[in-house]
Order: sequence, then structure tokens, then C-alpha cells
Amino acid sequence: MRARTERLPGLRRWAWTLALAAGLGAPWSPAQAAPLDEPFVGGLGFNGPTAANLGAVYWNPAALGLVRGFQVMVGGTMHLSRISVNRTGVNGAGQPDPALPPMATATARDLSQPFQWPPGPGSFFALSTDLGGDRFTLGFAMYEPFLEQVHFTANPDDATRYHRIDADLRNLALVPALSIRFGSDLRVGVAPGFMFSTGRLSFAEQTVPGSETASTDARYDLASGQSLGDARFSVTLGGGIYFRRKTVEFGISYSSRPLGTDVAGVEVAADKTRVTRPAGGGPITCPSGQADRCVFGDIVYRLPDVWIAGVAWHPRPGAEIAVMARWIWFHLQDRIDVRLTSPALQAAGLPDHIVFHRGFKDVWDGRVRFAYWIKERLRLGAALRLETSAVAANDVNPGAVDGFKIEPMIMAELRISRGFSLSAGYGFSYMPPVTAHPSSFDPAAAAACDAAQVQGDLRDPSCQARQQGRARPTADGRYARTVSDFSASLTARF
Repeated sequence: MRARTERLPGLRRWAWTLALAAGLGAPWSPAQAAPLDEPFVGGLGFNGPTAANLGAVYWNPAALGLVRGFQVMVGGTMHLSRISVNRTGVNGAGQPDPALPPMATATARDLSQPFQWPPGPGSFFALSTDLGGDRFTLGFAMYEPFLEQVHFTANPDDATRYHRIDADLRNLALVPALSIRFGSDLRVGVAPGFMFSTGRLSFAEQTVPGSETASTDARYDLASGQSLGDARFSVTLGGGIYFRRKTVEFGISYSSRPLGTDVAGVEVAADKTRVTRPAGGGPITCPSGQADRCVFGDIVYRLPDVWIAGVAWHPRPGAEIAVMARWIWFHLQDRIDVRLTSPALQAAGLPDHIVFHRGFKDVWDGRVRFAYWIKERLRLGAALRLETSAVAANDVNPGAVDGFKIEPMIMAELRISRGFSLSAGYGFSYMPPVTAHPSSFDPAAAAACDAAQVQGDLRDPSCQARQQGRARPTADGRYARTVSDFSASLTARF
């Protein structure tokens, strides 16, 4: 059903009808693409919960049983993104004042690419074997399902510095998978995973509440290193079901949040941490004068559960119309918790516990794809992806720029020979600009909590704001983002 030469009159009408239905069914709101999520594991090709390729290890381990023989797949996806931040001007108390000139535009231009070691963001490697039959299929894949990379300009007066200067949070997954066939059309798959978390986080911290003056800011740079030896370990559980009836295929899968850690989520052991005093005071040093490995940090944040479901219909030989959706449970990702350890840090009067508010909500990622084989050698496809926002407009900040996005995509697969095929794809993601007003962040909350009758009393609203990570300089302003996605993969069959 996947490779025939008959022509398909009327299929274009079906594709446009399904795309329009998906667009009308999605909740439109001003925002952008989900942080921490890799939407194209395995590339922008013909992946999905009913697809017969090695991307099934992530999309639906049950569909791995459709892969015949012994296969190896190597691929990579590059994301070229641009984020611009136009913060509202602030008065002497740090409160947003639209009557004042806006701050200078801050921009982050990032290229995430897989050509590095350990395997970088967007990389994908997988292999599988059907053990010479059709009952059992074993597979293994390596990829990064959750990552976040954003690098704002290094200007010390950058309007983003209190929320984010630099972030590179990575989670590398090593996932074995097993698919078992029951009867003729039902398959069940399991895919436990092993996740390795590393990262870097840089930001500025006020030492004078309400004063956005770079000379009074301390600079925090937390880093673990990006090698596997620097990573903290956790496990995930996954599984799926695949069923086919005549010309229609159904698939559903689930992947859990990381489990088996001592914290609620994943932990980055930031042993390569440096804190710089304000006013050019230099780095925090130990009594011996050592600056490196004098401050130790931990970055803790949560990752989501993910549900994926899809249907593929083959109205004619060689043609496919697929509809799928991902439900990403981001509502548990409420904050990033940073804790530091160093007697020298405490002696300098700098905070050793900092919280960044995230306030994420669940994300729906819906896609419609039309694909057609031409003479069993070339498959062409077009798709439309719609994704809801993970962040409410008043929670948007330089560390969590997100919202609704729309992404048209094209993809192709060429069978170079009997044993090799090459896939490639391109997509352009657009997010309507987001205005964060009023911002959830209150620059006066930290001082108000310190001045409360019982200091740190969580019954006080200002102390609640500090605990939630909202007692930081305002993020009131206008945010925009665009992303170009490129991918290519090579599959060998033996």
C-alpha cells in the first residue's frame, strides 16, 4: 500500500479538507513553540505512530514491528531560530511604565545542530531487527526528546538578563524497544528509556531590589559540562499499540516523565559553576583563592509525560493521508529550582536558592500529512503542524517564550538502491508576536516578603510569589519568534 504508481484524482481535495478541519479545530491564541520539546524526533520525514520506520521507537514502539529485516538509521535535524524581546521601559522602582521609552531590543539567534559529541540536539541513531520473522521486533534508538537552547547577546545591560542570558538544557535518551504481534493486525510495544541530563544556565541576580542597574547585579553561570560523564541519570517508561483494519491504521503511545531520581524531575549537577560579584568585584573565591569549583550548583526541573495518537488512511495504492496529535503534559513544569552551595557565597551576601517561574500548561501538537509514492522510488509529502501555547501570555518571559504556532512542511524520501534510502524535510514555524502585559513577575515582591511581619511567611502573597519564582524583575513587553527546521536521514536495510 505504500508504493504504487496509480494516479490519485481528487486526493488533493481530501488533503485540503483535512488540513482545514485541523486548523479550525485548534485553539488559536497569540504565543509560540513549546520550550524543552523536540517536535521532530527522527526528522521531518514520514514519522508518526503508524509509520513503518525506525522513528517508531519514539513515536510508537508497537509500529516498530512493521520494520522488516535488519535496519540502521542515522539522521539529524537543525533548528535555526530567532527570538526578539522588546521590554517595556521601567521606572525607578522597577515597575513597567508604557510612558517611558522601551528598552533596547534583545535578540537570540540560535542554530541547534547534531554534529557534535556526545550527540547533539536533533541527532537520531536507531537500529532494529525482526529476528527473521514477523512475531517479534527488537530496536534501539538514541535521541534527545527534551532540550532547550537560547543564547541572548552578552551585553551586560541586556533586557533579558534577569530571566535568561544563556541556556543549554539537554536530555539524551537511550531507548531499547520491543514490538510483539498478536493475531494478524494487532501489535503491542514497550520502550523503557535511560535519560542523561546535562545543562548550562546563566543569568543576572539583583543585589538592590527594584534597581535594574548592571553595576549592582551579580552574574551566575551554572554548568555541568555536556559529556555523559557529567550527566545525571533517570529512567522513563513507554509503550504503544498499533492496529490495522483494511486500509486504515491506528496507533497510540505513551512515554512517561523521568522516574527514579531523588528530586521531582531531572537534576543537572552544575559542578562547573561560577558566581561573579557586582560592580566588577570578580568571581566568588574559596579561602585559598580558588575561583573554579568553589561554588557548586544544582538545577532541578520537571519534564512532561507525552501521549501520541494517530490514524493513517490509504485511499489508493501508494497514497496516505495521516492525522496525528501529541498531548504534552507540561502542567507539572512549574519552575526551575536552582540551589548553590558555598560558604564564600553566603559570606558575600548573595542568594544560594533561586527559583524561575515557568507556569507551563499542557500543549496540543496536531498534524495533517499527505504523502504519495511516485514509481516506487520517490515519495513526496506535505504537512501542516499546529501547536498550542505552553505559556499564558502574562507568564511569557525571556526564559520561556512560547505560544501558538503554525508550521507548513514538505518532505521527500528517495530509494537510492534496494538497501538504501534518503529522507529530507523542511518546515518554517511562525508565531504571532506575544504581548506580556500585565506580567506575572513582580519586582517588589522580594522586598515585600522580607518586610513581612513574619519573614518568609508563605501566607503572605509576596512570599508566595518569591517561592513560585515570580519575585523577579518584570517581563512586561513584546516577544516574537520564528524557526526554520531542516532534517536529513539515511536508512540502510540488510
